[in-house]
Amino acid sequence: MLLLPIATVVASGGAPCEPWRAGNPEGNYIIPGSMGGIVYRRIGGTALEMDAYLQPGREARPAVIVVHGGGWTSGSRVSFVGQLLELLTKSGYHWFAIDYRLGGAAKAGESADDLRAAIEFIRCHARQLRVDPKRIILLGEDSGATLAAQVASDPANRVWAQALIGGTYPLPPGTSVGAMPATMIIHGADDREVAPSLAADLCREIGAGCRYLGVSGASHRSENWWPPQWGYKARLVEWLDRQSGMRRSKTNPSLGRKAQLQKDIVYETRHGLKLDAWVPAGEGPFPAVILVHGGGWEAGDKVTYLTPMLRPLAEAGFAWFSIDYRLTPEVDHIRQLEDLRAAIRFVHREARRFRIDRQRIAILGESAGGQMVSLVATERMPEVAAIVSFYGVYDLLPFAGMAARLDRRSIPTRLFGISSLEEAGRQKLMSYSPLHQVRSGMAPMLLLCGTADGLFRQQEVMAARLGEVGARFERVELVGAPHGMENWEGHPEWKFYQKQLTTWLQRTLGAGRARPSN
Repeated sequence: MLLLPIATVVASGGAPCEPWRAGNPEGNYIIPGSMGGIVYRRIGGTALEMDAYLQPGREARPAVIVVHGGGWTSGSRVSFVGQLLELLTKSGYHWFAIDYRLGGAAKAGESADDLRAAIEFIRCHARQLRVDPKRIILLGEDSGATLAAQVASDPANRVWAQALIGGTYPLPPGTSVGAMPATMIIHGADDREVAPSLAADLCREIGAGCRYLGVSGASHRSENWWPPQWGYKARLVEWLDRQSGMRRSKTNPSLGRKAQLQKDIVYETRHGLKLDAWVPAGEGPFPAVILVHGGGWEAGDKVTYLTPMLRPLAEAGFAWFSIDYRLTPEVDHIRQLEDLRAAIRFVHREARRFRIDRQRIAILGESAGGQMVSLVATERMPEVAAIVSFYGVYDLLPFAGMAARLDRRSIPTRLFGISSLEEAGRQKLMSYSPLHQVRSGMAPMLLLCGTADGLFRQQEVMAARLGEVGARFERVELVGAPHGMENWEGHPEWKFYQKQLTTWLQRTLGAGRARPSN
């Protein structure tokens, strides 16, 4: 749904609002029916944008503004928040995910000013958007939670309620805790970056209007929380419903289907494993990329970590398939690789259904997913024509450490149940390390990594080994970039990797060359 701009709408201060216009009618490539690239503010020659999703129907609904984190220096409206956008959509809420200026904590005031502008923009178009202007709720994570709290604490911004997930505390000086609206604070009980006691103390300071939820065993970033910890999502929705007065049926709304973006397609029936699929418009057949998220083999899902790649691949003419797979400790690593192979075979088998070319299928993984696609690349799977690994783990041996006994959180134990690093254990790790399995006849590989990533040295060693065996490969280095493409968002100096990736895939897969339909 694309709403037409209303030029006469003005803000409360009397100045005209930016028109409501979707710069990208295809949305954000995460939620079908979303609207992308909506300019809500222009400042200093910069256009700040948001993405939005409006529930079907005629009634006015609460609006949830989603504020990404990233430590004030990185992130975007499609990074760190994929799971939250799915949750809000399924729960019946209008949502608006925003970009804001990034300049470090010292310039947090500019970020807060942008969030205020986003609130005013939504109020400007409230009637058109079917938004209740009195019920605007902020949902922030990491530094985005801190930003939300700063803005919500000012009564002039008229924020109805706020949910803060994994925020950075204490709040900046001058934040009026006593003026906070209804608040829910969700924090990992095992957060080593921001002490849970700081989050709990803030809730006590806010008083009766605050609810605190500590997530047992959880770390700082909510996207890194494990499936057994995802129960916080239902608790969050219950709180949102109570605060907003939202009335809906007990059956959650469907994410729906769109011609090009399809959600929750079951690719493996025994365990109910799902994928999301984007297929370009047209007859095809199109080259395809299967996406495998990271998360240390224990966290993440098909809308986590890899979201910055969805739009570049779609706009370059690729079909893509982002997959879920079972996570440790539910299963060991051997089962995870089985899931990946099942996804590859499903996409290959259903080529006609998705209008893709069976001969032009690439697999792309990041971090733990990079290890998975790189290892599968060493096997003789005829379905795979190219491999892309972002900051992959290529050698598992260094993660075993020097201890004679391994604790339950060690990678050898989590992945294979290895409790002591004897010769059999070392051989097991080597057999699942791409570095020790590469061969000359592999499909071509592209390796990408930031030089400030702790895994950069592994990429260097992997590249050297690929060269030794005569395998075809190329590498891309992002000077100064840390681990995780979500952390590359907001940095124009690193954005080149997207073009290099799509160009390499087009060259390697022969994208654009017509082939018979298959």
